[in-house]
Amino acid sequence: MAKVLIISGEPSGDLYASGLIKSLKSHNGAVDFFAVGGENSGSAGAELIADIAGLSVMGFTEVVCKLKAIRKILNRVSGWITANKPDAVILVDFPSFNFKIAKLSNRLKIPVIYFIPPKIWASRYKRINFIKRYVKFVIVIFPFELDIYRNAGIEAYYFGNPLYGLFGKEQKEAETGGIKNYLSGRHPVVSFLPGSRKAELKYHADRIARSLILIKASHKNAFFIFPFRKGIDFSYFLSVIEDKNIPKEWYAVTDSVRDALHYCDIAVVASGTASLEACFYNKPVIIVYYLNYLTYILAKILVKVKYIGLINILANDLIVPELIESKFTPENVYEEIDKFLKDDIYKKSVLDKISGAVSTLKTGDDPFEASAGIIYDKILKNIAI
Repeated sequence: MAKVLIISGEPSGDLYASGLIKSLKSHNGAVDFFAVGGENSGSAGAELIADIAGLSVMGFTEVVCKLKAIRKILNRVSGWITANKPDAVILVDFPSFNFKIAKLSNRLKIPVIYFIPPKIWASRYKRINFIKRYVKFVIVIFPFELDIYRNAGIEAYYFGNPLYGLFGKEQKEAETGGIKNYLSGRHPVVSFLPGSRKAELKYHADRIARSLILIKASHKNAFFIFPFRKGIDFSYFLSVIEDKNIPKEWYAVTDSVRDALHYCDIAVVASGTASLEACFYNKPVIIVYYLNYLTYILAKILVKVKYIGLINILANDLIVPELIESKFTPENVYEEIDKFLKDDIYKKSVLDKISGAVSTLKTGDDPFEASAGIIYDKILKNIAI
């Protein structure tokens, strides 16, 4: 049996990895998949050689605190690769970890594919030289990335955004239910997606809790949804909500991000993958984020993009509000929500711009199937099984 190792370092990457594993399996069942990942990769049929549960961190300062745990997993994975010599290694984002794996794999003459390479266009562009040396080809997830890599002489492919691919598949499944039972007569319904990392929940919880109180003061029938995907420890977040004496009848918790976005009137989302996902549902989106101060200062120095939200980066325009660092206050969250609720012309303008930006992610391909096809044609079909 051929062996393929796929490495992701956080929940969103694990979700993408699982889609790719499923599609690769449909091309050739005679391949064993191994993963550094989480529940999604395992459910897709990969054998986990390391769990990412303790691996995902938010910023520069948090990485320092987790160095020992990261190094331990890196040593384990490096040892596994050296002993088992897989036929291909597929990397999913997570560059600080995955670059070390790429270098080792290259030395062992194992082909490396980068599915969702790092955002070199946002910071640390010189990493492109490393990718050119150690990676066979990349599969990018934003249309503007294609020319960046090809102009540098790197073999690159774009088949659409995998998050949009997952969204399309979800819409074909059974109708959403669950959370709907809570919503009769409730308006507005605001979904808060505060992030998945412990540090994000730590910095965002109090600001969100105080936002609820302000919203409720003006909109008596408001209702709030907090979606947390399975495997996320949100106990601290809920403890802050309870400490603020927020009545339980004000909100519902669900493990379905899809339901939360489908049924809400407005989504307030921590910057990251979820902020783009929220834009697929044709609802107003407000992007929020707060960082450890040192992390924020370092980010200001290193990050070269004008906007933080992926939808705004995609549009190269501030089409949805960004409340970042000192701007992320309960008062500002309330004001942005109130504006969407009271100004229909403004709301329509924002939704039209969101729709236009999202449309650039459509290619006509299934991102996972097309990516699996190119990996199979260029790597796996040449392996004697």
